[in-house]
Amino acid sequence: MQGRDKLADLELHLSIHGDKAVYLFDLASRHMSWLSERQAVTATNIANSDTLGYRAQDIAPFSSYIAKAGLALSTTSPAHIALSLRDAESSSRKAGGSWASSHSGNNVSIEQELMKASSSNRMMSIDASLTRTFQRMLLASVKS
Repeated sequence: MQGRDKLADLELHLSIHGDKAVYLFDLASRHMSWLSERQAVTATNIANSDTLGYRAQDIAPFSSYIAKAGLALSTTSPAHIALSLRDAESSSRKAGGSWASSHSGNNVSIEQELMKASSSNRMMSIDASLTRTFQRMLLASVKS
């Protein structure tokens, strides 16, 4: 029981962010669910790439879900640069024009959809790796 209490205390300590709790396992799980949904939308777009008049679909960026939750990046040192989620998102994104539509009115670009699928796969691998690492860290702290 002592180890379980220690684990709960550590998880609570790591999860507090300002006045709101941020549970890292839950956040990773939600991000993986979002990635899974994005993969499904991407697969649908690819499957309908030859359908006349089909318009490519996408889901809202994950950062919009975080913004709805009221979470913000925090600085733990005065040397850190204060940056909002919106600033971080806009700085990493380049303004891009729309992909060309075909003569049939279909705007699905196989290249763009494959890039989305690859990006989602890479992010899912990173999420899984971070979750495993965080779990190992928690288990190591409970054992000591």
